[in-house]
Amino acid sequence: MLQKTRIIILGLMLGLFSSNSALAQQDVKGSKDHPMISPYEGSFIYLYDHSDYNRIEIPWKMEDRDVQDTAVEGEITHIFYAAPEGLSAFQVHKNYMMALQDAGFEIIYECASGKDKCGRLFRNFEAIDDQWEIFVGNDHSYFVARLEDPAGDMIVTARTVLHTHYGELKQRPVTELQIIEEKSMQTGMVDVNPNAEAMAKDIENTGKVRIYGIHFDVNKATIKSESASVLSEITALLKDNVDLSLLVVGHTDATGGLEHNMELSRERAEAVVDYLTTNHGVSAERLEPHGVGYLAPVATNETEEGRARNRRVELVKLY
Repeated sequence: MLQKTRIIILGLMLGLFSSNSALAQQDVKGSKDHPMISPYEGSFIYLYDHSDYNRIEIPWKMEDRDVQDTAVEGEITHIFYAAPEGLSAFQVHKNYMMALQDAGFEIIYECASGKDKCGRLFRNFEAIDDQWEIFVGNDHSYFVARLEDPAGDMIVTARTVLHTHYGELKQRPVTELQIIEEKSMQTGMVDVNPNAEAMAKDIENTGKVRIYGIHFDVNKATIKSESASVLSEITALLKDNVDLSLLVVGHTDATGGLEHNMELSRERAEAVVDYLTTNHGVSAERLEPHGVGYLAPVATNETEEGRARNRRVELVKLY
């Protein structure tokens, strides 16, 4: 979704530019523009926040003078822009909205008729936003835009006001942009070593169970002593389910070549089978070791956290 959206919007960035050549002030430290949407020319970032995954409530529309909120979740970029002096809030508001429409966004809701019509909506913001004082001023406006995509919609909200309150923001249109990129949250980041009952339930529901509690020496197939409790639970699983036979599948991260990891993962699976048969008397006929190296990752191999997720043993029901 992001690559397609980038192509569409970058082709329309000039639609956001103003002839105003006022020198922009310095952006707040650690901030940056969203890669999909340029700021109004001459603006600077007053506040900034980004979350890889979060859930927020946004005003979606007005019904019978009541604000209707909706919950959205995904990757969220939150930018407060201060535009140059001499512009109207509506001028900035309209530039953003038209550029998004030209890029294929649907305008879900717009409120751009000054404080009387948008005031209730802005008061609603005061209840949920610690930064509401930034929006003390005139010519309130707001819109919600959405670009639908099967991989996850992109939602943009923009509220703008001509600030009349204090300091470097005074007499500048201030716009809060929220860009929500809907996506599935990465799950499975908290591990609890499963007991035999939990393992059996996972196998019944999905045909397999993922095990992270079997630890090996680095780049070796030697099982560490702290793995004993999990291996005992696997033994209990097999004893409680006498008709169950398992594929023991070793998985590695992508450190090193594929051939090396295929061999290492197979050797680790064999070590698990040998441990269970030698130390716990499990029949070797019920266990079949395999290694797939890094061919079936469950996370990125570009971070240590992701590589840790990929180093695992899976028990797969053998039919």
